[in-house]
Amino acid sequence: MRKWTKPNTRTEHFVFLLFEQFSNQVLANALEPLRAANTFLGRTAYTWDLASVTGEPVHSSAGMQVVPNIAFPVENPQSNLVLLPSYGYRQIATPSFLRQLKAASNSYARLVGVDGGAWALAAAGLLDGYRATIHMDEFDAFSEKFPEVFALRSRWIDDGDRMTAGGAISAFELMMNLVAEAHGTALTLRIAALFAAVDSNAPNPLEPPRGDVRLRRALATMEGNIETPVPIAELAVAAGCTHKDLERRFHRTFGASPRKVYQRIRLNTARNLIETSSMSLSEVSTRVGYSNASAFSRAFREAFGQSPRSFRSVE
Repeated sequence: MRKWTKPNTRTEHFVFLLFEQFSNQVLANALEPLRAANTFLGRTAYTWDLASVTGEPVHSSAGMQVVPNIAFPVENPQSNLVLLPSYGYRQIATPSFLRQLKAASNSYARLVGVDGGAWALAAAGLLDGYRATIHMDEFDAFSEKFPEVFALRSRWIDDGDRMTAGGAISAFELMMNLVAEAHGTALTLRIAALFAAVDSNAPNPLEPPRGDVRLRRALATMEGNIETPVPIAELAVAAGCTHKDLERRFHRTFGASPRKVYQRIRLNTARNLIETSSMSLSEVSTRVGYSNASAFSRAFREAFGQSPRSFRSVE
């Protein structure tokens, strides 16, 4: 269960290994959550390189040419290797590439297979004994071809130092999960809001797989009532469940109470106002539902590691 902890100041690196006919959408969905996290955190929490096997340009399925800045392999034990083949991924699993991949596997903290990436990892024996998934169109063939892999029909799977996702939307969900584990769910709520305006009653393709309509309604009510916070009992009514059930759903999904999640959403709004406006800190405090400036300052410091005033001074 995720906990609300002090800010994580570590920098994490990713190597995105591209192949001919890779999907632009899958790459964007895997990379953009990291870029957005850097923007909202106000620092470089994530770095990345684009790589190809030869270091030469590769072309996406739409014909877009991408010039990698490094050639595979890159030996960096603190890095995460993300394989991004989308079309023709069976053909990339040549004996020479699989030997190269297996030899380099210990040089990375995590191996991540997205879209068809699990096929190459499995063919190299790097998913033996692990839970894994692949694009649903290939799931039956994948599970039959690699019986040593615990293949599961899932949108994405995090099995420690091996991660797999079946396609573009699930790639986004997987990366959002990584960001949430490192920096908290409040940040991923902010990132999700950046990429999609979601109706509270409509299915959200970007939410975690265990999301439900009652949580969506509660979160939408929170986001629509920043300046005058709604009591938790009223949030439960808006969500269509009891107070106790709402508490249970939030703890199960976010590892925190509705009150704590609501506070973080309001503080995220405060941070955005400080970043993007010349509004006085007193007015910012009022705009996010704090009548007491000292209480606002304490809550802000707890959430972001520094006071609103010092935060504004470094922007």
